[in-house]
Amino acid sequence: MNTHLQADSSRHVPTPPEKRFLIIKLKGCVGEKAEKLFEKRLNCAKARGDIFEETVNAFRKRYDDLHEDPSGNGTKSGYWQGEYWGKTMLSYCAYARLTESKEMKEFIHAQALRIIGDYQHADGYLATYDDPDFIKGWNWNIWGRKYTMWALVEAYDLTDDKMLLAAAVKMCEHLDAQLDRTGYSIAETGCFDGIPSMSILKPVMMTFLRTGNRTCMKLAKAIIAENDRTDGRCPNLIANAFTDKPVSEWYAKPWEWAKAYEFMSVVEGLVMYSRVTKDKRLLETAIRIFDKLAEQEMNAVESVGFHDKFIGASRYPNTISESCDVIHWMRLCKYLYMATGEMKHLDHWEKTFLNAFLAGIFRDGEWGTHDVRSHGRRHLQGVYEVNMTYHFCCIDNAPRAFGDWSDCCVGEKSPIELDLNFYTDGEYVVKGVKIEVSGNYPVGDKVQVKLTTPRRVKVNFRVPGWCKAMTVDGVAAKGPRASVDFAVGGRTVTLGFDMKPRIERWKGGLLPPDKELAHYLRDNFEMPNHNKEMKGFARKTAGVRVLRGPLVLAKCARVGDDDRTCFDDLGVDETWNVSLKDDPSDLTWGRWTVEFTKGSEKKTVQASDFQSAADTDNWRNAFSVWF
Repeated sequence: MNTHLQADSSRHVPTPPEKRFLIIKLKGCVGEKAEKLFEKRLNCAKARGDIFEETVNAFRKRYDDLHEDPSGNGTKSGYWQGEYWGKTMLSYCAYARLTESKEMKEFIHAQALRIIGDYQHADGYLATYDDPDFIKGWNWNIWGRKYTMWALVEAYDLTDDKMLLAAAVKMCEHLDAQLDRTGYSIAETGCFDGIPSMSILKPVMMTFLRTGNRTCMKLAKAIIAENDRTDGRCPNLIANAFTDKPVSEWYAKPWEWAKAYEFMSVVEGLVMYSRVTKDKRLLETAIRIFDKLAEQEMNAVESVGFHDKFIGASRYPNTISESCDVIHWMRLCKYLYMATGEMKHLDHWEKTFLNAFLAGIFRDGEWGTHDVRSHGRRHLQGVYEVNMTYHFCCIDNAPRAFGDWSDCCVGEKSPIELDLNFYTDGEYVVKGVKIEVSGNYPVGDKVQVKLTTPRRVKVNFRVPGWCKAMTVDGVAAKGPRASVDFAVGGRTVTLGFDMKPRIERWKGGLLPPDKELAHYLRDNFEMPNHNKEMKGFARKTAGVRVLRGPLVLAKCARVGDDDRTCFDDLGVDETWNVSLKDDPSDLTWGRWTVEFTKGSEKKTVQASDFQSAADTDNWRNAFSVWF
């Protein structure tokens, strides 16, 4: 049977995932990792008991404002226990959308009613600070409210209980009245020049979209105005986006203000504001910031930033990327794709998900990393933050990230036209059309797509940006998407991907001459106070990476490399040829013998996919992406 292919080069805005009916079952390595995390963090008795109850206890004890400033000057300082209930509930909501679980929706509904019934004040205040007005100075008061409000809106979407939406509206109205009463602008609240506080824009706009509440729009416009100032006051995201300066050069000492995932959360709010108001300039702002980050902040594990700051990460030889930054970069990819249909956002998302994100989830599902490193003994383990026993910021975000990925594996362009965006093994059902994907992509280089359909349907297969040659049933695919028509009943097609390995010299690679920044880069890569075995591991120059499809490869102990092999450069560069031989292992998703040749010279080493190299907490481990 010949396959008729046509290029689908039209740009379209995909249907928002909350507006379509989609059931997903992830399989293979990705599915196994997701299911273990879901079980340990959301589904088991401990998850529903001790782990979840600790988030509620933050509202009960209101512990967050009982501390001194870390500078030691005796001033009041705040913690961020208030973020964990909302983050955890957002992960529950993502799982409920993924599975259509009635029991999960009932749990979400009961817990949302409980939090507003027990802890929301009559004036709308719902947070974990004993002093509601402690919003100026070093604190995370409004930041925590952001997550609670957001979770209430998503819980409303799942349950249709207007009490939950009304509670979110009351939170908006309380914050607006509080700012008016105190005389503070929202940019003056919290820390990092107001960036965490201003990230509340996203749930404020979600609330407005569902209610039309005028106070919500008033609050949103105030946040927009604070980011489009003529006086240049930090952070001024909108105005600065239209300059030629990299984000790291907008203001002095970016490690003191450019807090990465909070920054990207504000940008995600700009995308939402643009979606609701049709303000094209704000969408253009988000696109410009995305492009700046992709060019100047992309690090060696395919995430952005350096230890939660935008300091020009692409220029430096060491990578340490906070998992929250990884997750929020993927969210920005998702929502810019949903807004624009641009394939570059899917390309970046795929590489980040398969490398930096999966590397940060421990393979047993119990826990995860705070930051993933390019090389070393282990990643920086997630610490028990702000006196919490079961929570830290990244692990609470992680289940939601699997939900975001699942939401966009298949997109519905119309009832008779679907997009297949990612090729993760799994089963996907969209309004009666079943798609089964297998092939162990991207460790495998062929994917089988079995489509069972009660009606004629066209499927547009994404051609990854990294792939120089993709085929569908042996026919070369052209354009950003290759379209195939399926008759009633369906059939199976085979996709082939050119997985020829690439050797790439890192575009940066020198430590900066500024001594303060150089020390910051070294100390915050090694983090010897947390990982003593990392002392001295910061590199002074970068090297070359080996890539296979969207995967970053790593030398590592798990494939039998000794310490010297892992940490010493092989003496190869981008002028060498590189080839791979499959060498499977039970300890890694992918394992290869890597052979470098140049003239008569030949060098070989074992390597795995990066995410398999160190996805447990083992200080005796060894791994490196630098060849």
